[in-house]
Amino acid sequence: MAKQSNDKKSYRYDGPVTSFDVTVEKTRTLFPGRSYSDLPEEHPIIANLIERKLLVPETGAAEPVVSEGA
Repeated sequence: MAKQSNDKKSYRYDGPVTSFDVTVEKTRTLFPGRSYSDLPEEHPIIANLIERKLLVPETGAAEPVVSEGA
């Protein structure tokens, strides 16, 4: 029985709306507050967003939401 790898991390995006080219024909757009589990971590833009902590790994624990100006 073959074991399937489920090593893809799920990331929450906390930056401005950002688009990047996955391939020549395909563009992806990231929206703030959304979760993504199918991002190519080796892509230079994704790696940069992870390094800048705009894409953060989801741990499964809910974080408190702080609304500014309320």
